[in-house]
Amino acid sequence: MGNENTTHQLIGKEIGLLGAVALVVGNAISVTMFLLPAHLMADGVGPSIVPAVVLAALPMVFGVIVMIQLGAALPVAGGGYLYPSRLIGPFWGFTIPWLVVPTIWFGLVYTAHGFAEYVRFFVDIPLSVLIAAVLIAFVLVNLRGIKLVTTVQFALVATIVGGMLVFIVPGAFYIDTANYTPMFPEGYGPFIVATISLFIGMYGFNLAIDIGEELEDPERNVPRVLIYSMLIGMSLMIGVVVVTIGVMHWTELAGLEAGIAMVALEFLPWWASGFVALAAVIGGITTVNTLIVTYSREIMRAARDDVFPSSLANLHPKYESPNRAVLLLGVPALFIVPFTPSPTLLAPGLGMVLLYAFFLLSVAAWRLPSRFPERYANAPIQLPKGALMAAAIGGGLSTALFWALLSSQMPWMGLLILGWVGLGYVVFRYRVAQFDRQGIDLRERLHTLDEHERNPQQSSDD
Repeated sequence: MGNENTTHQLIGKEIGLLGAVALVVGNAISVTMFLLPAHLMADGVGPSIVPAVVLAALPMVFGVIVMIQLGAALPVAGGGYLYPSRLIGPFWGFTIPWLVVPTIWFGLVYTAHGFAEYVRFFVDIPLSVLIAAVLIAFVLVNLRGIKLVTTVQFALVATIVGGMLVFIVPGAFYIDTANYTPMFPEGYGPFIVATISLFIGMYGFNLAIDIGEELEDPERNVPRVLIYSMLIGMSLMIGVVVVTIGVMHWTELAGLEAGIAMVALEFLPWWASGFVALAAVIGGITTVNTLIVTYSREIMRAARDDVFPSSLANLHPKYESPNRAVLLLGVPALFIVPFTPSPTLLAPGLGMVLLYAFFLLSVAAWRLPSRFPERYANAPIQLPKGALMAAAIGGGLSTALFWALLSSQMPWMGLLILGWVGLGYVVFRYRVAQFDRQGIDLRERLHTLDEHERNPQQSSDD
């Protein structure tokens, strides 16, 4: 039954605990946290960006709890796709890569734009040239496999954390509390948009559930990676926003290019401000890097199920990278570069897609104990069922509320995303019908796990 007779090459386990934490922290601390404050000030958010960044963390806390349990019970590649597929229904799993592909084209350009903006703090090079250069570089890195990706990421993340600490620690002594008032200078609309936009910078922790196949001892390490990454990442991201607004009045910050670095010049010597700008540059690099890592794995796992073309599941014979999935994400993004939309337009759109994916993860966690009771019972971390249900409800309600609030500000964007999901239903049904004509029940296949996912310990020993 299912796809037991279909054989796919698995990615080798090459990531240890520290390497995985570096990958996830680098994905979570995106250039968003360096880029958005100044852009959101131009839209009138003002000091309300401080409660906005704290509120943006709320669904992420629920989400991390949910992902800890899912990752401990089902450590797989492409968990962001597989959990909705197996725990809710095949179509809902399909919608994740269906939405991800076009979203990440724009997401890569968005994060590369942040990289380019901060590079211009040092040297005046056209934005489009810088954006294209970083995209090409990290598509090539990802084609070489996860080992090289992790090595590069580890060095880069050390610089990001150092730069953020150089900004936060001394900056805390230069805060003027008068800069935090009035809290809502132009009403609640900009605050709502800012909350959702900043959520993007919090979402990167999901990488941990997409690389399970490549982790050493994934059942134990997925939860540990999530916990350590959340503590490091959220503390630094909230700290940067609090110090930024406390040091410089929001009207002076509004629309300022390389805004965080310019704020740093208020209390740091030029060389230290340059180090902060370098951290922002690297934040763009690491996020471009790990966006490709994360979502190429989701595409690869969907292709193993044949809901996407099976050729996208193929790995490079030497580097064991999902090279075709990497190229599907990276190459089309290059064609968007000359038409890059505003970051304040891209951020809410990306946020709505991520909220949708998070909502499905919450529903999946709710169904875990009933759908895979043995895996839940035998997981190395087993949340009490009541606590898991509470986290699932909290995650589902908070993401649904965020979606509704942002849709009230940008209804056309919500309709566009829902329309794309509706088109995906037509494509999914067509895909199922194709297999029906071959005598294969694709939906039946999509209710089972692959052999190595049913026996992760055996796969690890192999």
